[in-house]
Amino acid sequence: MNKKHIVTQSNKLIEARHVKPLSAREQKIILTMVSMIQPSDEDFKVYQISIQEFSEMLGLKGHAKYEEIKDVTLRLQEKTIFIPDERGFVTTNWVASQRYINGEGVIELTFSPYLKPYLLQLKNQFTSYKLSNILSLGSGYSIRLYELMKKWQHLGRWKCPLEDLKATIGAIAKSHSAYGNFKGKALLPAIKEVNENTDLFVTFEEIKKGRKVDAIEFTIKHAPEKEIKIAVQNKKTDSNKNEDVRKRLNALAGNYKFDQIYFSEMFQGATFIFGKNAETELTLLINYVNEEETIKNPLGFIKSKLQTAWKVHESGIPFTFADLKPFKRLVGRTEMVPSWFGEKGDLKEKTEVEQDLNVEEERQKLLKELNGG
Repeated sequence: MNKKHIVTQSNKLIEARHVKPLSAREQKIILTMVSMIQPSDEDFKVYQISIQEFSEMLGLKGHAKYEEIKDVTLRLQEKTIFIPDERGFVTTNWVASQRYINGEGVIELTFSPYLKPYLLQLKNQFTSYKLSNILSLGSGYSIRLYELMKKWQHLGRWKCPLEDLKATIGAIAKSHSAYGNFKGKALLPAIKEVNENTDLFVTFEEIKKGRKVDAIEFTIKHAPEKEIKIAVQNKKTDSNKNEDVRKRLNALAGNYKFDQIYFSEMFQGATFIFGKNAETELTLLINYVNEEETIKNPLGFIKSKLQTAWKVHESGIPFTFADLKPFKRLVGRTEMVPSWFGEKGDLKEKTEVEQDLNVEEERQKLLKELNGG
């Protein structure tokens, strides 16, 4: 299991209601399977998880017995999800089949084919995050809350009716019918776990109708210092490769240079956003800086554009720095150095986030910010 794998799902799947809610263990199995899907995959494959990996996710002590894991996977096949769509809704199980391979200590699982539109060939309206963020969470409520917060992270705020929130995170037991019980046993512990173990920091406000809590409004901030860190180079070949990239980019730069610390942060962030195209995109950005004569602080400007690029990436919009075009700015304007990936930058407050039209408008603003400086 590679904890650096990326989990990518349609927003409709993230907002779907779990008719039979998944436990934390079951969600980790499902999301590990999702992380094995490649962007180029046109169909589901058979996904293998070893007994050892199952043991880690399920928290089993000592030698894992197949019977224990079989019970978990059988229950997993019974769990259903309710997904609204344009034609009505789809109700389906997560797992279509499971198979144990004798002598190999491996279980093979397959997704329900009805999940294809929500997990394969996603071009827009999707959310991505690192698998490691949810593997550290111990509650099913925490995992579902994290996914919802990640979905709305690019806006920084999300308001949800209380009953819808309960249904979406799976807090549908009678013991959660009273708000006080739901808050104390599900909401507050989930927020605490998300804040302590993931790349998000979440707060909330109770919206009341009369004396009764009617909705919850969340404020979501990115806390990348808990996730995006300078990678420890364990292999000399990796270190040499990155140093070669730094030398090539420094050769392109004008009267500024990237020292090792700055470069490590810059390249780590760019790699997380652009993957194998990180060097190409950084080259495009450097060329733009070299051509735009009014930029007074090149290093600060590059950091600023990468921070904006992260927000656009989080919204699921494809983009490239090739779209940046030099333009004349007001005389005397200098580029301000923004907070880097290691800081919690406040996002602008949004008043209406429920309407798809407003969401699309906000996304277009992010693209405009990226292209307009």
